[in-house]
Amino acid sequence: MPENRKFSAPLEAIDEIVQVSESGITATKMIHTGEPYLEGHYPDFTIYPGVFIMESVNQTVDAYVARVLGADRIADLVTVMSARFTSPVLPGDTLQVSCQVAVQGDDLAVEANCRTAAGAAAARLKLMYRITGGGTR
Repeated sequence: MPENRKFSAPLEAIDEIVQVSESGITATKMIHTGEPYLEGHYPDFTIYPGVFIMESVNQTVDAYVARVLGADRIADLVTVMSARFTSPVLPGDTLQVSCQVAVQGDDLAVEANCRTAAGAAAARLKLMYRITGGGTR
């Protein structure tokens, strides 16, 4: 790796929380052309990597837990029941992450639908999280 290469803070995978309720949360992430994580990810057809879409969902779930269940609670991903990536998210797109959430004791069942601002379906994920910290709800 070149010595002049610098690493920045961990990926900011969401930019804004749009809506929060007891049953879900919606957040957005603008995909900027110059982001270093895009470099080399399909050089002739740059896309926002699927693993980063997953991280956008994780950070959206983290925001849900902090705002609805309490800032002392933590969501740990324990199961990916399904993940389907249906269309690319391109530089210049805004990814919208909408999560429907069902609290089941100390578990959180999440169905995430990800779309571009133009409305194209980008991904659908079904995930299970374990909630730790604080007291049980």
